[in-house]
Amino acid sequence: MAEVKLNVETRKGVGTQAAKKLRAVDKIPGIFYIHGSKNIPITIDRTELHSIWGTEAGLLDIGFDGKAHKKGVIRDIQFDPVKGNPIHIDLMGIKMTERIKMSVQVHLVGTPEGVKTHGGILQHTLREIEVECLPSDIPPAIELDVSALNIGDNLQVSDIELENVVILTDADSVLATVSPPRVTETAVEAEEELEEGEEGAQPEVLSQKAEDEE
Repeated sequence: MAEVKLNVETRKGVGTQAAKKLRAVDKIPGIFYIHGSKNIPITIDRTELHSIWGTEAGLLDIGFDGKAHKKGVIRDIQFDPVKGNPIHIDLMGIKMTERIKMSVQVHLVGTPEGVKTHGGILQHTLREIEVECLPSDIPPAIELDVSALNIGDNLQVSDIELENVVILTDADSVLATVSPPRVTETAVEAEEELEEGEEGAQPEVLSQKAEDEE
């Protein structure tokens, strides 16, 4: 798969105050770690991070201070719970000959038949799955065509086919389903009123009517 380049800078200052100063100048603090080596504190420009947005599962060619390069992946991004801005990033160094476990996003493609013809609702219930593979086989994302789904149909993890990749997520987990259209409250009330009206109506007694007319 194609590699994505990411430039980072090593940093000396650590701790809460140092991190706040970095974020104030649009730099995101983070850590680079790899098995068997010491963790490396790093910073990333906010614009640099946004340039690789959507490639969280991709293989990275990470440049340190414009010099040394290492292979790695994004292991975690922490966000501010109020503003939603990234506030910390974890990068994991990898060896191309060792299998790794990763979370990969699931993207749905197409419009289900049950939505187009019957007004159903597409529900994307599982947006990531866990996989294990060599770094060169990491899929950037998994695309599933939902066009054939009708009301009540679903796609499960077992429907995913990937080469050289072991899927760790439970095969019976539902990824997407098409639910029946929701009945509005007004429609329900109207139906109930109609039923009540039918229950309260009394049948006309023809014999009695004939006697009255005479």
